[in-house]
Amino acid sequence: MFALLKGRPEVSTGAPEEIPQSHAQVRNERAILCATCVATITSPRHRLVVHGFHQHRFMNPAGLPFHIGCFAEAIGCTVVGPDSNEYPWFPGLAWRFALCAACGQHLGWHFRGKGSVAFFGLILDRLTQPREDG
Repeated sequence: MFALLKGRPEVSTGAPEEIPQSHAQVRNERAILCATCVATITSPRHRLVVHGFHQHRFMNPAGLPFHIGCFAEAIGCTVVGPDSNEYPWFPGLAWRFALCAACGQHLGWHFRGKGSVAFFGLILDRLTQPREDG
C-alpha cells in the first residue's frame, strides 16, 4: 500500500478544485515542460487542489518515493495502459500512466473516477520551467 510521506493527512473534499489565479498571473505564466526533452506538458493555470493540496508525496509498492503535482490538463502527455485500481494513491480513482508525448518519458499518472473527476498527477522533478529573463 502507498504511504503518505509528508504533509497533513488527506481528507477527501470531493472533486478537485482549481487554484484561483489573477488574470495577470495567467497572462505572465510560463509553460511547464518535460525536463528530458523540453516539450510543453502543461501550464501553471491547470494546477489543481486535490484532497486539500496541489502537491502530494507518495511511495510506490517498490519503495520509490514520488513528489507529484495535480493538474487538470496535460496536453503534452499521452495516457497509456489499462485503468488500474491497484495501490490507489487517491482511493476511488483508477490510474493510468502519463508519458511525455514527445520523448516517452514517464511523467506521472492520469487519475479518473466516476463522473467527470479526472486529473494528472505529474512527477515534479521530471518537469521544468524556463527561467525568467532579466
